[in-house]
Amino acid sequence: MRDTIANWHNITLITLLFTQVFLAPGLNTGNALLQAATVSDRATKQGASTYYVSDAAERFSSDLTQLRSRDLLTPAAQSRARWRQAMMKASEEDKALLQESFAMQEHVRIDREKAEGQAASFVATLREVMGNHGAKSCRELTCGDLGYCDPGLGPEVTCRCQAGYEGNGLVCNPPADFVEHALIAATPGAAPPQVADLHVSTLSGSRVAVTFRDISRQNQGFMVIGEAHNGGMRWGAATLISGESQVFSPVTSEMPGSGILALAYRRQDLAGDGVLRCVRRESDGSVTFGKPYMFANLQAQAMSLVGMPQSRVAVLFAEHLAQGKTGERHFEMHGSSLLAQMSPTDLEAPQLLGKYHFADGPVSRISVAPLSPMLFAVAFREGQDEAAPTMSREASVALAELWGSRLVFTTKAIPLEPSQDKIWARSVAGLGNNAFAYTYHSGAEQVTKQAVLRLEPDSHRLVMLQEPQTIATGFTPFVSTVSTVQQEDLQMASQLELLQSHGHRLFTFLGSAEGARGEGTICAVAQGLPVGCKNTGRTSREVVSVASAPVGDGRIFLLSADAKGSPPIALLACLVDGEMDTLSFTLLRQSS
Repeated sequence: MRDTIANWHNITLITLLFTQVFLAPGLNTGNALLQAATVSDRATKQGASTYYVSDAAERFSSDLTQLRSRDLLTPAAQSRARWRQAMMKASEEDKALLQESFAMQEHVRIDREKAEGQAASFVATLREVMGNHGAKSCRELTCGDLGYCDPGLGPEVTCRCQAGYEGNGLVCNPPADFVEHALIAATPGAAPPQVADLHVSTLSGSRVAVTFRDISRQNQGFMVIGEAHNGGMRWGAATLISGESQVFSPVTSEMPGSGILALAYRRQDLAGDGVLRCVRRESDGSVTFGKPYMFANLQAQAMSLVGMPQSRVAVLFAEHLAQGKTGERHFEMHGSSLLAQMSPTDLEAPQLLGKYHFADGPVSRISVAPLSPMLFAVAFREGQDEAAPTMSREASVALAELWGSRLVFTTKAIPLEPSQDKIWARSVAGLGNNAFAYTYHSGAEQVTKQAVLRLEPDSHRLVMLQEPQTIATGFTPFVSTVSTVQQEDLQMASQLELLQSHGHRLFTFLGSAEGARGEGTICAVAQGLPVGCKNTGRTSREVVSVASAPVGDGRIFLLSADAKGSPPIALLACLVDGEMDTLSFTLLRQSS
């Protein structure tokens, strides 16, 4: 009798575990298993056998095997053969009854097979919880939300955490600090790469495009395509951008829905030609470069690109126009933009559609952020205006919109800090509903600030949702801000569902209070404002430049370089537990 009661106790416990793991609505697997393990721990403390859960799982598995092998569970093929024989001999009236009977039998068989499969998965998963591996197929395992089934090389499969998370594959937690990996491996016997002018842009299909200049190779430019997956990043070959000239500050942007990229760079560090090219991604992961189009002279700063619909691209740059004769020459300076039509099929040189000014005077440190397929924000540093010498325009911002085949700056540029100069690094990122965050470093104050602005649709005016607020103290040579606000064709269905459930995320990376060690912050976005911001750790070394971009599955790719030009990478993944202000981000390491 005591054994019977013990058996019923085990069966009750198994049923409880099964219910918590598989039937709790809205409960993720890892948390469910953790709760189940707590139940097991309580039962053990009450005097039950230490191994009764494992023993019960083994008995459950044995009973399931016997059940499957019984003659009562007639194979489906044999059942169908008997039904066909009966139908041949039956009357018309009996055929209708036989068909109804067979349909009911098929429903029962399908439900039974589903139940058996779920039970087998439960047993295998329970073994994983207890540390007893043995599953032969990934169909038998239910891993945690942040885990995946690894088939491995042996006869057994197991749950593992996505690279960068720590745990047993059922319950996965973020590590405390960044873990960095080299993007480029040095060739034995050759000089190590010395990387500068880092840039990364988001591509469709959870991919990113990385461009950079290698100082150790006579300032040649390279592009490499990476794809994010469970194990980290899968990289294609680094492709030389131009064998005919040096490449400074290469930047890219993908045109929505086209699968092609625009590439812009200058051919010299100072007084270089500005070049625009079309880049096509091939099916094997390689890239093909189109013919160059020289759109400007006397370039000395990085441009910014915005991919637009219908294979068009907007280029934002600091323009210097030489005026007058030799010996009497002077320069006109503008913040300029051009709209170009790309040629994805034949890779011909881009065709100029129009050229426009967004500032009259010298500009620098241009940063852009798409707010919709037709609208984007432009942040820039503008020199002093002789008409208003007491007003600083070093933290300026404007909005541009595509109207047919024209690019129109629909709002007059406004200064965020009219009384402050020495505004250096900056970055803008969309927050949804025509709102965006403007993050910048104030050198005179030695602080980094963040403001939030939005375009009002009725008045078509820029309004301040959040006045500039200090988010960090101390000097930083870089500021990088990105968000999950992207074109829908650049995002996976799972990411869109995540955004609909939990809202957008804003990631900011800048120098820490201890110097140039990179430090990240992640915020939720509620009603267009960053909320619930949390620190994501620091890099292990000093960083002098950084680039980041979201990938289409909810993660953020981070690329940085130290003073030696070594470019480690990081991939950040979102962990959301259901509350808007409760979130964390963690590093997803590169696969080896």
